[in-house]
Amino acid sequence: MVLIENLALQGEKVLIFTGYPAAKEMFFTETKNIAKDTVIIENTTDIEKYKGKQVIIINNDDEKLCLTAIKKLKDIDDRIIFIKNIDICHTPLIKECLNHKKIILSWELDACKAKEIIRKKKFASVLLFSQPKIKIPYTFVPLEPYTGYIRSKNTEGYVRSVPE
Repeated sequence: MVLIENLALQGEKVLIFTGYPAAKEMFFTETKNIAKDTVIIENTTDIEKYKGKQVIIINNDDEKLCLTAIKKLKDIDDRIIFIKNIDICHTPLIKECLNHKKIILSWELDACKAKEIIRKKKFASVLLFSQPKIKIPYTFVPLEPYTGYIRSKNTEGYVRSVPE
């Protein structure tokens, strides 16, 4: 969540889907400065009503509502689509997200129902915190806590996040 919080605080427009209330609470706690431009949508009517908000969060784990929002938001290609906990998502939502350029898929790839589809996608950059069991085109040494492996066109290496 820290990455998407920081991107939102820098002014990026985002659409957030997570199945866990604690993740939403953490987002609100860390982004108080943009609270007036953040909304949780609960139904399809809210999509049109709040389409101008910088941060749109899908209520609960309503995948159908998330799919509808992705299809109806005219500015979706300007937004980062952040899917936390891909392990709870079904394939149609993941497939739709993969049609867009600005996406962040988070959580355990091996537990995701659409892992084969994700594995075949060529991403501009990838940040992993553990080596998935599913075959991917690169391997790296086992990581310490809060350490990730990043790979993009011009960058490859390790990053470390310091917990507060």
